[in-house]
Amino acid sequence: MKENKKLIRKIILYYALCAFTTGAVWQLYDYWFSAQFIERLAEGSAAYRLVMFIYVVTLPLEFVVGAILFYILIRKLLYTESEKRVKEQNMVYAAIAHDLKTPMTSVQGFAAALRDGMIPPEKQSEVLDVICSKSRHMDELINSLFEYASLGAEEYRLKFEPVDAAHIVREVVAEAYTDFEEHGIELEADISEEPLTILGDSRELRRAVTNLVVNAWKHNEPGTKVRITAKAAGDELLIAVADNGAQIPQKMREVILQPFVTGDAARTSYNGSGLGLAIAAKFVALMGGALRIVDVDGEYVKAFEICRISLISH
Repeated sequence: MKENKKLIRKIILYYALCAFTTGAVWQLYDYWFSAQFIERLAEGSAAYRLVMFIYVVTLPLEFVVGAILFYILIRKLLYTESEKRVKEQNMVYAAIAHDLKTPMTSVQGFAAALRDGMIPPEKQSEVLDVICSKSRHMDELINSLFEYASLGAEEYRLKFEPVDAAHIVREVVAEAYTDFEEHGIELEADISEEPLTILGDSRELRRAVTNLVVNAWKHNEPGTKVRITAKAAGDELLIAVADNGAQIPQKMREVILQPFVTGDAARTSYNGSGLGLAIAAKFVALMGGALRIVDVDGEYVKAFEICRISLISH
């Protein structure tokens, strides 16, 4: 949707550029033609009538030249945009195959070993746990891909209504508490006691916040501290997930919110799809906000912030 708006803006800009250029050129031609011929001939003479006939006949050339110029520019723009989207699509297909291949291979291998009686009885429970874990990972990946693909569908629409963001963040943190505990990550929460009401989609805001919280416990080492904040920043909502883990290089920050990009070894260790942050960023953008990565002073190092969403009066 955002990409389509950019494309439309470019088309309008090219149209204005072509109209201005051809208009300016035609004004110069009009001045030259008039000075060279019309003003030098006696009005009503045969030569004057012939020159005026040529002038009137060539008048539509302004629109023809403008249309040709506009066609050339738009053809090039659409070709470039189409080529870009095909490359992005191919990248998505390659990433899907990459992320599904290893867990699928593991499931097939262990299932075949169980079928052929190659796993001792005392080890079968452990192997079944691995199969369940790998299957769950594939299911999560497919669900993430479905969510991300649905964002680009024309029929996809958010359901805007008054939403208490503080209540949503509080529920997400409560649900994730066990995950932080199991991964040895210390969790601190600072959530406004007062409602933080925005005009948004409660389901998609919950997904965006959940993805940021999951990112925090999935991609940080044991012993890391995480602080989740939800508060008012002036007349805007601010939700932040900060940690004292590894810093993210500036170059990585520029692409980490794109699909199939992770800031650590998650892709090679198959702990993440690289879609969570991209989905969160798109959900937030559709609600008029932004997801950004900022440096934090003091005990924490960096934070993922949801911002630029206006609060509404109760």
